[in-house]
Amino acid sequence: MAAWLLLDLLLLGATGVWVTGCGFRPGYDSLSTSPVPRIIGGQKSRPGEWPWIVSIQTQGHHFCGGSVIHSWWVLSAAHCFHDIRPQDVRVAAGSVTLGVGGVTRRVRRILSHPSYSRTTYDSDLALLLLSRPLPPGRGLGLVCLPGELDEEEDAGQWGSCFVAGWGTTEYGQERVSGVLREAGVRILDWLRCMWWMGALTQNMVCAGLEEGGRDACQGDSGGPLQCQAPRGSPWYQVGIVSWGRGCGRPQRPGVYTRVANYRAWMDEATAAAGRPLRPQQATPSPPKAEPGVTGGGGPRPCPWRPLGLALGLALGRWLG
Repeated sequence: MAAWLLLDLLLLGATGVWVTGCGFRPGYDSLSTSPVPRIIGGQKSRPGEWPWIVSIQTQGHHFCGGSVIHSWWVLSAAHCFHDIRPQDVRVAAGSVTLGVGGVTRRVRRILSHPSYSRTTYDSDLALLLLSRPLPPGRGLGLVCLPGELDEEEDAGQWGSCFVAGWGTTEYGQERVSGVLREAGVRILDWLRCMWWMGALTQNMVCAGLEEGGRDACQGDSGGPLQCQAPRGSPWYQVGIVSWGRGCGRPQRPGVYTRVANYRAWMDEATAAAGRPLRPQQATPSPPKAEPGVTGGGGPRPCPWRPLGLALGLALGRWLG
C-alpha cells in the first residue's frame, strides 16, 4: 500500500495525473462486474460514494457544487460566480459532511466560458484552477469526461444516472443540507423536455422523472450529473446542474449544461492556463504508436490504463 501511495505522489508531482484514473469509486464499483442498479431519491450519500464532488464555499458557507476533473481543476457552473472574486472562494473536497474532514483548497483563477449567457444560461460552465493540486487518496477521486455525443444518443447512452449535492431539500428553503444527498434520475428526451420547459439550447440536457420527485435544487448548482453506461463502465459527468423551474415538479426536470459539447474548450483553456487536462506529450521521431493508447478527442484516461506508459511519462518529465 505504501509503495502505491508513493507512486501516486510521484506521478502527481510530475504530471498532475492520478494513477487510479477517473470514474472509479473504491469500495462501490467492481472492476470485473457491474454494480447492482440502485434507484435512490433524496437519500444521504455514503463516504466515498461520489469522491469527485466538492463543496464550493465563500466565508465558510456552501453556495455551489463542483466536480474534480483533474488534480488542479474543478468543473462547476458559470452562474455560481457572478461578481465573485477567486480569492474569496474555497473548495472543500473529500467529505460528505460540510465542515468535517476532507481537504480544502483556495482558488487561483475562475475561467467562465466566454459564451456564457446570464439571460439564457447557455454555456453555463466554469473551470476553477486551484492554488495547489489535490492529493490522491483521502476519499478523493476524478470523474471522467465524455467525448462528443449527439443529443439523440443521450437518453439511450447511459444506464444509471445520479445527481448529488448539499442543496436544499425543498424549493424555497434557505438552509442547505449539511450532508451530501443523492437522487437517481433519468436523462430525458430533448424534444419532449423542450416542450415542457422551453428556452432550451443544444448545449443543455434534461434529467429527472416525468412524474417529478427527484431533482436538484438551490445550492446544488454546479454539481455533476454523473452517469454510468451499461455493463459497468466508469462514471462520466454528462451534465452540470444549471437551472430549472421549481424543484422536483412533474414535467419540470432539471436542466444541465451538456459537458460533451465543451471538451475542446476545456482542453484549450486549461492548456492556456499552464495546467492542461491532458499532459502534453512530445512527438517521437519516427512516430511509434503505443498499443491501446489514443490521443486527441474522446474521454480522458480511465481506471487501470497500462501503468508502464504513465510511469514512463512521469519519470521522463521528472528527470527532465
